[in-house]
Amino acid sequence: MKCHYCQREGTIFVENLGDWVCEEHFERYFLKRVDRVLRRVGKGSSLLFGVSGGKDSVAALHASSLVAPKYRLKLGAAIVYTGLAPDCLEVFKSLTEELRMEGVVIDLREWGIKVPPDPRAACFVCGVVNRYLLNRYAVERGYDYVATGHNLDDMAYFGFNNLITHSLDYLFYQYDSVTKPMPEYKMAGKVKPLFWVSDSDALNYVKMKGLPTCVTKCPYEGRDKQAEIKPLLNQVRKKWPSSLVNFVSSLRELAKMAEPPPRKINLCEKCGYPTSGRVCAFCRLKERLEREVV
Repeated sequence: MKCHYCQREGTIFVENLGDWVCEEHFERYFLKRVDRVLRRVGKGSSLLFGVSGGKDSVAALHASSLVAPKYRLKLGAAIVYTGLAPDCLEVFKSLTEELRMEGVVIDLREWGIKVPPDPRAACFVCGVVNRYLLNRYAVERGYDYVATGHNLDDMAYFGFNNLITHSLDYLFYQYDSVTKPMPEYKMAGKVKPLFWVSDSDALNYVKMKGLPTCVTKCPYEGRDKQAEIKPLLNQVRKKWPSSLVNFVSSLRELAKMAEPPPRKINLCEKCGYPTSGRVCAFCRLKERLEREVV
């Protein structure tokens, strides 16, 4: 197969193109799409990357480190560590040392939190804890944004899932590659450098660069809606390669056209971080876990 962009041999298949590319043009393709996101972040801004050690977060951090000098961005990284995957901690330490950036280990055991065995509870705990702690550490250390490894496949799934569950608030306020900081509410902005690249692109990038990764699959993977919906979206893309890019783009444009619903943000009575109620989900979760231990 010939490269989509030149006459050299195509060695990497890009799903969103539906075609093969050579390594040189794959790297250009990948970094151009990361640049498309980072150019929206203000020059001189600081980004704290949430890194699990999996391919997506590793690819997001490494690729962003190559684009960052163009916009004078300061990068740091943090891992929310459960104590169960020492190999992921080693990947995190190795990567941050190689890239010569600050690496913060957020140990859940020091917060008195343990991920429960019930898959439904585990998903809730992981989501609440990761969002809260990454935002808190970013704010406390003076970072403007939290960056994550969510890719185009994730965004297509989130968009579809929020449509079928009628969760429109997410589409109005969070369905974008960059959301601005709100310092008055102790909210760091959000950045998704891989917003326009696929799951397989991230895998191909870390392989091509020889980057260390670890297995971060949730033990409960396959028991949620993603296991049903993502394969369907992939089948659509196989038939029409640009379909997921167009789907995500269309949702973003439609959200911008519509009148967003009012958004209520308070500061938690216990920790002082943002919530829609009186007490944030993280503080409520901690209280519940503490009661269960007692």
